[in-house]
Amino acid sequence: PLPADIPCFPEITDDPVYRTGYFGKWHLGDEVFDQHGFEEWESIEDIYSDYFSPGHDKATRSSYSLFLKEHGYEPDISPNNQFSRTFTASLPLMHSKTKFLEMKAVEFLRRHRNEPFMLYVNFLEPHMPFFGPLDHEHEASGVDFPDNFDDPLDENEPLRYRLLREHYRRNGFEGKDLNTKEGWHRLICNYWGLCTQVDISVGAILTALENLGLAENTIVVFTSDHGDMMGSHRLLAKTVMYEESVKVPWLMRIPQLGRYRRTIDQPVSHIDLVPTLLDVMNAGKMRSIPGYSLKPLIIGEPPDEDHVFIEWNPALLRGKTPHSMLSFTAEDVARVHSASVRAVISPEGWKLCLSDYDKCQLFNLNSDAYERTNLFYSGEYESVISGLKQKIAEWQEKNGDVVRVSV
Repeated sequence: PLPADIPCFPEITDDPVYRTGYFGKWHLGDEVFDQHGFEEWESIEDIYSDYFSPGHDKATRSSYSLFLKEHGYEPDISPNNQFSRTFTASLPLMHSKTKFLEMKAVEFLRRHRNEPFMLYVNFLEPHMPFFGPLDHEHEASGVDFPDNFDDPLDENEPLRYRLLREHYRRNGFEGKDLNTKEGWHRLICNYWGLCTQVDISVGAILTALENLGLAENTIVVFTSDHGDMMGSHRLLAKTVMYEESVKVPWLMRIPQLGRYRRTIDQPVSHIDLVPTLLDVMNAGKMRSIPGYSLKPLIIGEPPDEDHVFIEWNPALLRGKTPHSMLSFTAEDVARVHSASVRAVISPEGWKLCLSDYDKCQLFNLNSDAYERTNLFYSGEYESVISGLKQKIAEWQEKNGDVVRVSV
């Protein structure tokens, strides 16, 4: 176990000035414009101009768009003068979004090597469209389907999830026939190629930290905003509560805590990331920031919060699935597409997902890591369900969440 008196960064003060940069996708509005708190801003997405706030010029394009024009490319979306994701995914690796962000990140580190800094690099990949310059980096013969690839999704599973799977089976995706294993092989290989793109650029940024002598006093965090089903339960993308969608990598290199590997086995939440970083840097806790520091857990002490809460709200998916599927009525489909979900994962490995208009789920992640058996309707785990329902109710009350899920 680590000692309790681990040295931390000096307390953050107004002097010297901290240099800040945000490079990559934003997706929180006004995509291409500098956001509060960041001195340097490098954007990569052109397709959100319709969502710019009043007063912002809708003709403004991303930094990446200017980069592509400098290299002789012309926008493929007219008259909007935008580069589509499909177009940029088809470009050579050296002109890809990952390489662009890598280049900008390394330049930032070189310019600010002698100053305190915070740099946020937000890659789009791996993301739709599922193809890129490294599509053939991985061979189909090396693809092992996930253990739950052929899970039948019984009738006690959420109807929306079954509708989504039927949608992919009938319609495929990006020209891939997902009614065949060959189609899934190709899609997965492409996805791995996108992951490799990110690996290459992350490696280049870490190498720059080493070469510039910054590695020993720089905290590095690698994580993601969501996962991708990529064939688990024969589903794609996110929007579901299965682990492949909601569980993400979270790696931290904290020089002050030792440069050796330590794995945290219990589930933790992204909401605790900022409080953890502030604690490790000895900067205290801002009252306005939710979540708890995970530093106690890292050094072998009990955390302040040991349950992870997840929520899904339905507005993005309404009307996406034809109601003729699986012989369900339009009313059935509208109901489940309007369903909200509130979920909790306990440190003991229980996962409860409560819905207001669709099926609920209970999984024992210790014995059923691939979530093939929904125990909610078995009648054998009422005490577990009751305890976890109470946890969700307490979390909802604390956060002012008024959605009434299953009671």
